[in-house]
Amino acid sequence: METLAEIRIALDAASDRLARGLVRQPAQEFLDDLWTRVYAGAPVDLQPYVWSRLVELGAGLMLPADQSSRFPPPASHYRL
Repeated sequence: METLAEIRIALDAASDRLARGLVRQPAQEFLDDLWTRVYAGAPVDLQPYVWSRLVELGAGLMLPADQSSRFPPPASHYRL
């Protein structure tokens, strides 16, 4: 995932699957796959956005907060 558009498409599709009840795999496996595909491949400056969206998805899957994030929160990156 290189661009914000690609990331949004992937995360919106995952949110839609969750909202429609179309997630067939175990919740933790579904979320882990997203962490691997989307967060790990995201540019550093987009990781804070991806991290927050994935934590929200974990909450939507009713996962405990300590299980919904595979990575610590990223440091925010600012340009001066």
